[in-house]
Amino acid sequence: MKKIMNLVLAAILICGATLLTACFGSNDNPVDNVPSTPSTSGIAMIVKNGQIDYFRQIETAFRGICQEKGLEAYYYSTSSETAYQEQVDAVAELRNLSGTNLKGIIFSPSYGPNGESAEADVAALAKIRGIPVIILDSPVKATSLLASYPYFGTDNTAAGQAMAEKVTADKVAVFATTNSPGIERAEAFKKLKPNAVIYEVGDKATEEVKAVLNEYNDFVFFNGNALVDALPTLKAPGKRVYTFDVYDEFLDELIAYSPYLKGVMAQNTFNMARKAVEAVLANTKQGEMVPTFYITEDNLNDPAVKPFLEFYNKQAPAVIEDLAERILGKWMPVYLDGNPVVTDLKSVYTFVSATKAYMSVSINAQQGEEIVWNNQKELDLSINGNKMTLTNHSDEHTTMVEEFNITAIDGSAFTANHKITVTVDGSVMLHNEGTIRFEKLTRDYREAVLGLWECTELTGIETYNDANARLEFFADGTYKYWRKNTAGEWEAVTTREFQDYFVDGTLLVTRWKNVGEEELREWWEIASIADGQMTWTALRANTDGSTAQQGTKWKRIATE
Repeated sequence: MKKIMNLVLAAILICGATLLTACFGSNDNPVDNVPSTPSTSGIAMIVKNGQIDYFRQIETAFRGICQEKGLEAYYYSTSSETAYQEQVDAVAELRNLSGTNLKGIIFSPSYGPNGESAEADVAALAKIRGIPVIILDSPVKATSLLASYPYFGTDNTAAGQAMAEKVTADKVAVFATTNSPGIERAEAFKKLKPNAVIYEVGDKATEEVKAVLNEYNDFVFFNGNALVDALPTLKAPGKRVYTFDVYDEFLDELIAYSPYLKGVMAQNTFNMARKAVEAVLANTKQGEMVPTFYITEDNLNDPAVKPFLEFYNKQAPAVIEDLAERILGKWMPVYLDGNPVVTDLKSVYTFVSATKAYMSVSINAQQGEEIVWNNQKELDLSINGNKMTLTNHSDEHTTMVEEFNITAIDGSAFTANHKITVTVDGSVMLHNEGTIRFEKLTRDYREAVLGLWECTELTGIETYNDANARLEFFADGTYKYWRKNTAGEWEAVTTREFQDYFVDGTLLVTRWKNVGEEELREWWEIASIADGQMTWTALRANTDGSTAQQGTKWKRIATE
């Protein structure tokens, strides 16, 4: 502040007293645009530690609200939490304003090492001018000269309780930095979640999180800005993170649809600044605890979230209009994380309404997973903004939740950030996530495939030397496999326990089991059926990671 005062004296010599601050730029700190004879009335805001995001957000909101209401914004901030003398000097500069042009002061006090502050100076100026004072963010002591003035801040107890309502798990690891409101929030959280364990840490928590990473699936951070270093450690399957404080890394994760970050609880700095300005103009005698709010990938387009995104130069995904109508029909995945989806892993989703869908997929058991044979499996569908959630309860123990956060859709394709989670008795058994692209299916060959077909050509298949096969598809979902015997006559294979198939859209899947052997399956895509001819194609994965295209051709055989 001493440097600022020297600048003020220089300005008087150069510009003259009547144009005192016309020479100051908008980046001067702590004083900004403080004319000695302003043309309009204004409000002063004096805050501490103006370099941190919290007060920078309040400054942004304060300036915007003052401009909206046609007021001068006399903004002052200090260089640290304890730089109380800079606030004392700021009050001295406010005394230079005309007595009719300062309508009130919004004050967040700094305290020196022995409790020194500018509270007495603010109280004296307010008494002289007969103007209201609003205490912002940091309450003053009961013995303070400003103790009777309205206080606007965050109710930390209510914030902790609100977070407890968001977290569904009972066993939770809670991290909060010592000597901060975070401890108050954490204790309020624990009252509603008695099995939660609170860890008090410094301004970093990576090592502490690593030490208990395997003990918990749910983690709450009540000082997210300070503990952001620990987030990479928590990017693990099945982990769920809830954090307090808006920070640009958190917004990046939400916009990117991260599987582990469940949401960010924010102190509503923009609304707090607005309420403080309105309280000054109304000369209110009653303070207010401004409630927190919760940001998730589902409400990034909410108007209340917009100021935070703009502050960090982020942009929410554009809202897709009429998604429930545009998604109707059959869709098949074609790319996953930029790579083509092999036919063996393809599925068909049929969306029939805004609340119901069906899925067909066949998956062999891999790495302990169960065999899946779903022919038009019914799914519950919910659509919220750009997000579709599909839920299926396979049995009383198993639940599958699949989420698509759609980034683009047209009449023929859609792309989405995708994740799927399968839980058994509440424990995560499978979790995958990535980006996915679907194409819309315009043909459904379920009826057209019925009947007897003879294979006439094989391409890209080395397993067989010839196309000695006939397949007969029945409406009940079974089929019959025919081979030529040594006499050159067609006969049905009778050594199989079962032979099943389904067709959904263009996807054709078969499964069969020979007596005493393991079940086998095949996957094909029907490229066309016309004029008694049928063509199948398939993209297969090689052991070296490459892919190969296969194909078959068939002709229809008349039956008696």
